[in-house]
Amino acid sequence: MKTNLNLKTMRICRRLALASVCSLSLEAQTVLPATGGGASDPRELIAQAVENNLGLQVERLEVEIREANIDAEWGRFSPVVNFEIGVDKVYRRRNAQELATDSIFSGLGPTFEGERGYFTTSLGGRLPLGTTYELATGSTRNQNTFTDQAGTPFAPEYGSDVRLTLTQPLLKNFGLDVNLAPVNIAKSERRIAEHETEGAIEAVMARVLLACYEAYFAEQNVAVKEESIVLAERLLGDNRKRVDQGRMSAIDVTQAEARLAEAQAERIEAVSFFRERQARLRELTQTRYEFGGAAYSFATLGELLPLPATVAEPETFVATLLEQNPDFLASVGQAEAEGVRVVFSRNQTYPEVNLRLSVGTSGLENDFGSSYRDFEERDGVDWGAALVLSMPLDNRTAKAQLRAAERRESQALLRVKETEIQLLRALDTAVENLKAGFERRRLIAESVRLAEEALVAEETRLANGVTTNNEVLNQQRELSVSQTQALAAEVEVHKAWLQLLLIQGILSEELGFNMKFEEGAEG
Repeated sequence: MKTNLNLKTMRICRRLALASVCSLSLEAQTVLPATGGGASDPRELIAQAVENNLGLQVERLEVEIREANIDAEWGRFSPVVNFEIGVDKVYRRRNAQELATDSIFSGLGPTFEGERGYFTTSLGGRLPLGTTYELATGSTRNQNTFTDQAGTPFAPEYGSDVRLTLTQPLLKNFGLDVNLAPVNIAKSERRIAEHETEGAIEAVMARVLLACYEAYFAEQNVAVKEESIVLAERLLGDNRKRVDQGRMSAIDVTQAEARLAEAQAERIEAVSFFRERQARLRELTQTRYEFGGAAYSFATLGELLPLPATVAEPETFVATLLEQNPDFLASVGQAEAEGVRVVFSRNQTYPEVNLRLSVGTSGLENDFGSSYRDFEERDGVDWGAALVLSMPLDNRTAKAQLRAAERRESQALLRVKETEIQLLRALDTAVENLKAGFERRRLIAESVRLAEEALVAEETRLANGVTTNNEVLNQQRELSVSQTQALAAEVEVHKAWLQLLLIQGILSEELGFNMKFEEGAEG
């Protein structure tokens, strides 16, 4: 009995020491920051976070980069205009063959001198079927040793021509699927970036809401600890009166003082957590972190995301998850892009067989305009047709690239399945957590009610002298713990509901924010 009394005395001394420390620092350390004048609006904080978050700015720029890549790929089909103008001056000695075959003109001498001015212009490009086209025209002005001789029809000579050339691949590089492959890959990459950005936005929203929930818990928990201090102070006052009346011993007052110090220490811890959650909210929502400032305060948890009346089975949410979860949609988009690469790579293993067609006409006169009008004097047109075959004897490179593309597609499809399984597992867990959260909240609410009743009963019994001071102290502790647990259970059930919405990819929708990207215009 003496040993137990000594142990109890030692515990009381430790509590008294804690009380003395707390009493010295309580006033300086536990003052809460002033609120901004009313409850904070979580919707406004979410909007600030989405606008100010640096990571989201990076994600948005990535979407813009992918959009620019689409424009760049479409640019492959833009017509190209070429223009060239120049002058060639020639002065050389005539060779023996030229001198020997000179039967028309005589006395030309051993040298050839000439000047050739020219211009050419063309419009060409490639079509989505793989067809390449070129419409070209040009004119030359020739004045040389031959044109300066008497009897030549034109001095100087102006020659002009116009020609349309078409080349159509028949195997390799033929068709929309092949020629639009870079565009379709760029579109898939843009969609992937959009889904990744949507996922990042919802993650930021979730972080802000979680911080709001925890800030609510922290603020309410401070109130719980303050209530606990009030109860401890009331018991201490009552015990002092009972000691004065001779109904209690001094040790009961000492125990009550120790309980008050314990309650004050719990409040310090609660205030510290409150300040930490306030700092977290400032980090998430402000462009520049500010020390101190008005505190965020939240009147309720379920204003933005009301809890469901009942919890459905996991199968109910699967269709929504597979249609809207950004991570799953991004994995599907990657598989689609790899499928396009396989189609392109397979086509590149075919022989290159091209049909080339050309049609045109020409004119020759003594001035520029007349050389073009001379086209009308032609009885027919110039034309040409050719079938061109090109095939490497060892098509190793193209075949190896096809094998690699097929393996990458298989990887992407496996990742789709892996992502699906992971998300379904997370969905199952979220539903079970929500169910457990509802049940835990119900049970802890009942424990709070019982703790309140037990405290009232023990206080009454103590006033009547049929119980000990220590029992009342224990009931005060139990009530404080139960109230904190009830707050935590309320927050946890809201967190579980938030997680279930986040997994489905509909958190922003439920919050009333339209964060989905509109389908980009084709082309």
